[in-house]
Amino acid sequence: MTLSAAMPQTPTDEAQKRAIADAVWTDLLWLMPPDRTVTVTVQEGRVAVELGPPSPASIVSAH
Repeated sequence: MTLSAAMPQTPTDEAQKRAIADAVWTDLLWLMPPDRTVTVTVQEGRVAVELGPPSPASIVSAH
């Protein structure tokens, strides 16, 4: 997880990050392509999802 360096982390922040990571692990991870980076951003109730490029090993040549 990436968080802004401007805000100091508290034990409560760490617990919340762990809870979010656990929820992603149990409920969403199976939806994500294993060979690509998935970035999920949530702000003000809106969710944005970005898929990174496939890894070179997963791209099958047409030749």
